[in-house]
Amino acid sequence: MRLPLEGLFLHLVRSGFPLSVRDYEDALVALRLGHGTLTRDRLQWLCETLWVHTDEERIRLTRLFRDLPQPTPEAIRTMTGVREQEPVAPASSREIDKAQTTVQHNGDQEGDRAPLVEFASAAATGGVGLPQAVVPSTLRQSHILTPRPSVSLRQMIVTWRRFRLARRFGPKVQLDIDATIAEKSRCGTLIEPVLVPARRNQARLLVLFDASPSMVPWRSMGKAVADSFERSQLGYTAIYYFNNDPADDLFDSDRLTRPRLPQDVAREHQGCALLVVGDAGAARGRTDRERVRSTRRFVLVAHDASWWPIAWLNPMPRSRWAGSSAARIATIPGIAMFELTEDGLVQAVDHLRGKGRH
Repeated sequence: MRLPLEGLFLHLVRSGFPLSVRDYEDALVALRLGHGTLTRDRLQWLCETLWVHTDEERIRLTRLFRDLPQPTPEAIRTMTGVREQEPVAPASSREIDKAQTTVQHNGDQEGDRAPLVEFASAAATGGVGLPQAVVPSTLRQSHILTPRPSVSLRQMIVTWRRFRLARRFGPKVQLDIDATIAEKSRCGTLIEPVLVPARRNQARLLVLFDASPSMVPWRSMGKAVADSFERSQLGYTAIYYFNNDPADDLFDSDRLTRPRLPQDVAREHQGCALLVVGDAGAARGRTDRERVRSTRRFVLVAHDASWWPIAWLNPMPRSRWAGSSAARIATIPGIAMFELTEDGLVQAVDHLRGKGRH
């Protein structure tokens, strides 16, 4: 049987409660020290003390405990080892305090023991004293609840800075030494130095991100890409979203609102290198011939808009491309497909720079 605290914790996390693994570990430590044991109200008090920071969170937690079903006698016997013929007498307040003192004393000596968890009726004012349940350590599980993106924000920023197209642009602020010497030699007298505009990165990048249901596990990457553009030092950036097929409508947000025709976007963003992020059908693992044909037509639109070269980042590993539309799309002339990893992003950017091999 799974730890009751673990079930509460996972339910709150899935419902959007702002908890981390550290919060869960803090609650386990408190249980080992005897806090929040013996009654349901005490466990609720412990969760509120450690996890609640606003009135809204307190209401949500209270509602969860109110709706939490009572354990069956069989579940209690399984957790505690109490046989049916062994009656359980209600515990007095003195017995409860004595039990907590014993738990605290044992917790100091055996810090690695499993937490002690008790159930009690929500209607009981004093609670029902039950023998403490020791959960075997084999039932412990590790949970990674912090999102781990395929490529970190910092790594994206660093990789974008590899994509450079330095050109002189703007006011003349830098000294041209060779031109100044030549002017001095020609006139014999230098009236003023020769200045030229500073070199700036004029690389233009357009990103098309697949926001279809198959890309839900990686949807946060779209926001990370948009955030990374602000510190990328690229000359021009833009990001649009599409639903499975980039040849269909393009959208300004991942909620797929305000559709725009690819031809209209092409006229607005001429001369950009193109990076497409999507599973290309690899997530579903089947081949959609119409999708492949539509992607071929999109490549023609991209070529007419000077969206060139084209790199495609696929979040699915290369081993999953076989037998799906992704395998055929990867062979379309003009598309270079890479895995959505840190190395894959570097390879894609090198391809956009004209330096990579595919």
